[in-house]
Amino acid sequence: MGPDDEHALRAAADATAAAGERWSYRWRPDLPWADYVELVRRRETHAEPDDVAHAELIADVGGTIVGRSTIRLELDDFFRTLGGQIGYLVVPEHRGRGHATEILRQSLVFLRDEGVDGSVLVTCDDDNLASAAVIEKNGGVLESVVPGVADVPKRRYWIG
Repeated sequence: MGPDDEHALRAAADATAAAGERWSYRWRPDLPWADYVELVRRRETHAEPDDVAHAELIADVGGTIVGRSTIRLELDDFFRTLGGQIGYLVVPEHRGRGHATEILRQSLVFLRDEGVDGSVLVTCDDDNLASAAVIEKNGGVLESVVPGVADVPKRRYWIG
């Protein structure tokens, strides 16, 4: 991400917010763009005390931001139980075109390139059948369904 990406990312974040979803945990519309870019870059390799080391990647198709992934390079108790190692999102107007499947596939490659070996935990809300299908297309095997946040059960998948 750089200075030229601000308008496109803000548009993607706004579209996501209009659908009642959050672009990412780091995104704050009131934060100056340069500060946001620095926050994402800094946190990619240096976890804050209340966070884990991760990378936030933007999914771009032909110059259009279609989504993002957050790839956790380490796990705390929350991510080990409910959040998983990869979180992904597709901007609402770009859904249903296979972008989520590709975002997850490339996120798995990124994790492997970062030296994360073994099975990868990916979770989704139990009622999010589209996300469950994406995870399964990427080799996810359902381990269990566990109580989640706000009474929304979570599916826990492992991808070897």
